[in-house]
Amino acid sequence: MTFKTIIESFTGAFVEQLFWYAGFAFPLFFVFWILGKKYFKKIRIQETQRAKSHHFKHDLSFSVSTFSIFAIFDICILYLDGKGYSKVYFDINQYGYMWLGISFFLVLFIDDMFFYWSHRAMHLPRFYKIFHKVHHKSTDPSPLTAFAFHPSEAVVEYFVGFVLPFLLPLNFGVIIAWQIFSMLNNVFAHLGYEIYPKGWVKLPILKFKTASTHHNMHHQLFNGNYALYFTWWDKWMGTEFKDYETRHAQIFERKNIKRSTEDLNSLFVQEEDLLLIKEQTQEKAPLRNS
Repeated sequence: MTFKTIIESFTGAFVEQLFWYAGFAFPLFFVFWILGKKYFKKIRIQETQRAKSHHFKHDLSFSVSTFSIFAIFDICILYLDGKGYSKVYFDINQYGYMWLGISFFLVLFIDDMFFYWSHRAMHLPRFYKIFHKVHHKSTDPSPLTAFAFHPSEAVVEYFVGFVLPFLLPLNFGVIIAWQIFSMLNNVFAHLGYEIYPKGWVKLPILKFKTASTHHNMHHQLFNGNYALYFTWWDKWMGTEFKDYETRHAQIFERKNIKRSTEDLNSLFVQEEDLLLIKEQTQEKAPLRNS
């Protein structure tokens, strides 16, 4: 690859990433946070809005940085694929329709597993400031927060997407579907409004899909609800906030909600997490009150 083709490939990959992000995040931000703000207040997860214009600017600037990192990974994949190293294929008949379906859910499982454990690791005090502090500047997340990562975290976030095409035979359509599902899921997780219906968290099978409240609670309380797509790792490892199901129901009922001095809903916090949460809250206090 020449320098010119590298620049062209980077630009194309960056614009494509930005296009998908803008296509999902901007319309939802406009509908829920601007145009329908009063109408959708009834399903707002945090009743009091804390996100201000400087939070939105912060999120947008780091999102641009994130997609620059993602674009670099994309051109590396294209280069290595051109050398014949990847296992990406286009003809469905090469591996059949059964593998097509299995591979899609397999990559979701692997991606979800890696995210859970890497996410927990980034909450350890020694790693938090290096990787994850930028993303947690928003305690009241919006769709613009979805990809607001420090460059170091952006590398971690793209790791599975970079590695799997070289480890598993993946149809190109599966990769595209995975990317779209992941981006849409991430935007919904940071929406700030609960779009999953009442009772979702108690439905058989469906309850394992994270509702918007699940990740919003993570931004409120930091240490818990680490999941990406599914709740089972949090359930298995005991890191799901105990009031998750109640909190989801309360959004639709708006009653019997205990308030803290910061107007946050009273939620369960594990004893071993209290000290770290206190430290992180103190770090965030100037931004939250500015």
